[in-house]
Amino acid sequence: MEITAEAGSHALGRASRALLLAALLMAVAFGAHAQPAPAPASQAGDDEPLAEKVIDPVAYLTQIQIKDPYTPAQYGTNAQPNTVQLRAILALRPFLFIPFDQLVRPTIKIVTVANGKGASTTTTYDDMQLLDLFVMPWPNERETHFRWGIGPYLVFPTSASDKVGNGSWQAGPALGFAYRGIPGLNLSALLQQATSFAYTSSSSVPASSLTVQPLLSYQLGHDWYLSSSDATWTINWRHKTSTTIPISAGFGRVWRFANDLALNTSLSGEWMLYRQFANQTEQFTLNFQVALLFPKLDLD
Repeated sequence: MEITAEAGSHALGRASRALLLAALLMAVAFGAHAQPAPAPASQAGDDEPLAEKVIDPVAYLTQIQIKDPYTPAQYGTNAQPNTVQLRAILALRPFLFIPFDQLVRPTIKIVTVANGKGASTTTTYDDMQLLDLFVMPWPNERETHFRWGIGPYLVFPTSASDKVGNGSWQAGPALGFAYRGIPGLNLSALLQQATSFAYTSSSSVPASSLTVQPLLSYQLGHDWYLSSSDATWTINWRHKTSTTIPISAGFGRVWRFANDLALNTSLSGEWMLYRQFANQTEQFTLNFQVALLFPKLDLD
């Protein structure tokens, strides 16, 4: 699917942001009149708040996220890019010959990108990503407040336009970790390395990149939290390819509707701190996110 009409792409961006803003307002209105559901007995001794798990890349939590990063200011163009991202995080208990908890995370995106230096844009599908983290049982996280996971990271060439993606199949390792030794504070990160190994056309360019997502959250109480979790650093290893290092800051809240169902809403701003060989990249981005949480759901 490729839509080159500027009006269509702007309409998609406005509609997606309106949808997420409406969901945020509904959640606030609902939460203002609803009392938080009591924690189940099985979690009475659990010192990890649900509002902390939503940021933690290795927390056992099934969720479905809808995120809209909107960029009103971008280097090298007058266009205003937008992304609608749908991501599921499926938490799986050990089964068969896999003695570890698993976090399977597929991600699909519809992106609106600049056609050049002007305001014209193209809206299309982006490449699909798949992450599978195996959470290690050692060291003992209750004693050390530290846990980590490792697994494969895959990128599939599903983009419907040559303006996004690079027409290659990519694979590599991923590593995630989290430290909760300071009360109310979660320090974590997710690293993903992708290297191309097969191509959809002879004009495809080999790729090798590392993405680093630093994640930090601080609990304010009553399921409110501050976070820095939306900025992703990208380092392309090939000669004279781009490196970008943004920073982000925002806040969010978890709205508890039942013991087995909750809603996470968040809003953040993202700024480009450093860029090299990236003439056309984000300068400032607003991130809107709504996530449906299933804290009691076990998939095995």
